[in-house]
Amino acid sequence: MIEVVEAMGWPTRRMIRHGGHQMSLNTAAGLHSGGNESYPDVFKPFGGFADDIRVENGRVGLPQIPGVGFEAKSELYAIMRDLAV
Repeated sequence: MIEVVEAMGWPTRRMIRHGGHQMSLNTAAGLHSGGNESYPDVFKPFGGFADDIRVENGRVGLPQIPGVGFEAKSELYAIMRDLAV
């Protein structure tokens, strides 16, 4: 998709990713797109943002941790931990 958009002369910053899970936020940042659609209270425990992330003026920052973004969600982490045992 990125190659097609760039070939058409569009900047990747004009791309807005779709997806309500937190990984979409991290991939949008990694691919330098313009953002992503999010619905933080849907698809729990996968949906939403890291526990310490706050929505301010319709925007959020990235968690300052390594990984795809699930690691700072305590509710999801607890479920994954239990599944791994």
